[in-house]
Amino acid sequence: MKIYIIGTGVMGSAISKVLSSKGEKVFVYDKSFTKTRLLAKNRYITEDRNFTNLPKADFVILAVKPYHMPEVADDVRSKIKLSATLISIAAGVKISRIQKLFNQQKVVRIMPNLGISVGEGIAAWTSSGLKPREKAAVKKLINKFTENFEVKENQLDGITAISGSGPAYFFYFAEGLEKAAKDFGFKPIQARKLVEKTFSAAAALQKGKDYNQLIKQVASKKGTTEQAIKSFQQSKLREIVKKAVKAAYKRAKEISND
Repeated sequence: MKIYIIGTGVMGSAISKVLSSKGEKVFVYDKSFTKTRLLAKNRYITEDRNFTNLPKADFVILAVKPYHMPEVADDVRSKIKLSATLISIAAGVKISRIQKLFNQQKVVRIMPNLGISVGEGIAAWTSSGLKPREKAAVKKLINKFTENFEVKENQLDGITAISGSGPAYFFYFAEGLEKAAKDFGFKPIQARKLVEKTFSAAAALQKGKDYNQLIKQVASKKGTTEQAIKSFQQSKLREIVKKAVKAAYKRAKEISND
């Protein structure tokens, strides 16, 4: 199984590192040779500056921005063997467009998230042009770097809005809490530690449990947490969250139609 990754930004680098940690040999290409040079310090990752190894690849992971896809296709279209499977992480770029751009039929779209880099990733994927055994091979590969499940292509924009963008929502809320702690007079290092430990504990506590019940465990009647929750409710925080997620979803749809 020969794996080639085009693009070594945050996601491309994360995928290459996780795959290499599982003993998989990975070839990487990026216009920024600085990035590929650093990755190639890992003995399982090989820097490929001229697409020399691309024709040998069984799986080509397209870890590039949506607007870079046409340019990348022009650079590599003639170098990818027809039996190869393309795996795209580009938000909003439909399978049909990828097939047309690269002149390839075997295409997988996957929406992973940043959790991959710390062993807590989640991804959804869909495919076209693959035989059952080829889909099984794709599933086996994806299993190596993230937890995942298969969906219909029209669901991927929703995945993008929830889990793809989700870590940023979390960081945004955490930053607000950190600033509040500083307003109370805590030192920056203390404020950060309070937020980090609070959220890591909450993440561990949530697994398999009902969110409403978890809230009740913390928010005792007439207590401090209850007052904070009431403030959230008065501000219609849940509606604000839904509105934000829908904005991300709308943008994913716009990219799909570009």
